[in-house]
Amino acid sequence: MALNRRIPYEQIEGWLFALPEWKARLAEMKDQMSNIPGLTQKFELVAIHGKGSKNEAILHEVIRRLQLREMEIPLLELKIQVLEGAIRSIQPPERQFVADRYTHRLSSQDAMEKLGISSKTYYERRRRILERVYFFIGGDDSILGLQDEPLWEQP
Repeated sequence: MALNRRIPYEQIEGWLFALPEWKARLAEMKDQMSNIPGLTQKFELVAIHGKGSKNEAILHEVIRRLQLREMEIPLLELKIQVLEGAIRSIQPPERQFVADRYTHRLSSQDAMEKLGISSKTYYERRRRILERVYFFIGGDDSILGLQDEPLWEQP
């Protein structure tokens, strides 16, 4: 590919390395969400039986979980879908490269040995794969560039 702009290879690799962590974090967030009905009921009971003042810790937890449901979970789900779509769009040998290097976290040397390729071939393949992923996800305008850390922190 002839390019006039710099491809952020390290950033793309960071996303690929982060994918398993994103999936684990998403599962954890969804698990946290399963406790909202009881927590909300407790929040209301505190207001009724606590002389009208709602427990601050419960209030912060309800707000935090609403933020998870409305903003953080949908954004993380979208980022995972986009990156997994990019991985599915590349050829099977390239997907194997991505799995070995980024999912299984093999070192470059171990990945070269497992794939039976030279250093030159490895780095050419790496460059080509990262460029394809980058353009599939939308380049500079990708959703993957958006921050997915919590936007609201408890005190």
